[in-house]
Amino acid sequence: MQGTGENRNIVAMQKCRDYEPSRLRSVLRELLEPMGGMKSFVGPGDRVLLKPNLLSAKDPDRAITTHPNLVEAVAEAVRECGGEPFAGDSPGGAIRGIKRVWQNTGIEAMARRTGLELVNFEASGSERIECGDYVFFVSKPVLNADVIINLPKLKTHSLTLLTCAVKNMFGVIPGFRKGEFHKLFPKPGEFAEMLVHLYKLVPPSLSIVDAVVAMEGNGPSSGNPFELGLMIAGRDGVAVDTVAAKTIGFEESHVDTIRIASEMGLGEGEYGRIELAGDGVGTRAVDFELPSNRVSKLLPRPLVKIIAPFVWVKPVIDPARCTGCAFCFESCPVDAIERKGPVYEIKERECVKCLCCHELCPESSIDIKLSRLAKLFV
Repeated sequence: MQGTGENRNIVAMQKCRDYEPSRLRSVLRELLEPMGGMKSFVGPGDRVLLKPNLLSAKDPDRAITTHPNLVEAVAEAVRECGGEPFAGDSPGGAIRGIKRVWQNTGIEAMARRTGLELVNFEASGSERIECGDYVFFVSKPVLNADVIINLPKLKTHSLTLLTCAVKNMFGVIPGFRKGEFHKLFPKPGEFAEMLVHLYKLVPPSLSIVDAVVAMEGNGPSSGNPFELGLMIAGRDGVAVDTVAAKTIGFEESHVDTIRIASEMGLGEGEYGRIELAGDGVGTRAVDFELPSNRVSKLLPRPLVKIIAPFVWVKPVIDPARCTGCAFCFESCPVDAIERKGPVYEIKERECVKCLCCHELCPESSIDIKLSRLAKLFV
């Protein structure tokens, strides 16, 4: 159903079978048409932040990061409107240098070829901002941008179930400060509430989701690529996440970030109230594997309290795949990882199950283990 640019609840879905540049440019134009095109978001002279997901220093074919060809297509559309695009993110991989992330994800080569400016959030300074009971340190280039275009990758997530528009804004916080939030809010619901408050503080003007190749399983880095063949976009990032979650098979209200953001009035979390547009409407991912930790959402709350000690999900390092790189050790916010000979091991009593190690391990050597009772619900 076609809509008008004034309706914030419009979410557009267009089919896109690959990352061929000319195809991406064409699909992007069709995707944004129901919202009035890129000119509805960007004006002459606007400084426009493109915020991709650059989680780790991996090849874009792994479906861990936003594809550089999509970032290029959006930058080109911004320039056509007279805007000045620049790109930035603060991924967990930046702990060992953001340039390594830029190189391995293909963003640097694309930026060099097209003249797109890349901004180092870690080196640009941050500003302390309070939002409710939360205190955030947000990178200054984010706050100084006239327009923020959010470019998330559609992936499952071992802690928050889904990483898409709302979760992608966590990358506006530079450096080690993200680890502190995992330490302060280790439980999924608490962490999701923090993410929503950050989204409220720094809402993007437009979210364009790379769902051409999504990620299934125990994402956001150790899952498997899934050829979904879609691009999804909208002004309302919460509505965009609602559509993305429905597309890959989540039940409504199961994703905490969507539920909490909707309750706070930050966007539309009810699928039936969202106006859809585009030739991708109705697409559903068939046999898409959802993350293991969704078992906690399948149990009634009173029952959870009773059987909680017997239903657990935890990270375990596989010594056969561990290369001893120390990335998990350096990234753990609660120092729950120690060296055992040539490899590393998680100290179970100190682990808060934030799953940062699983998310950031460059070798995918950290598995998600479930108790016998938990496996019954998978």
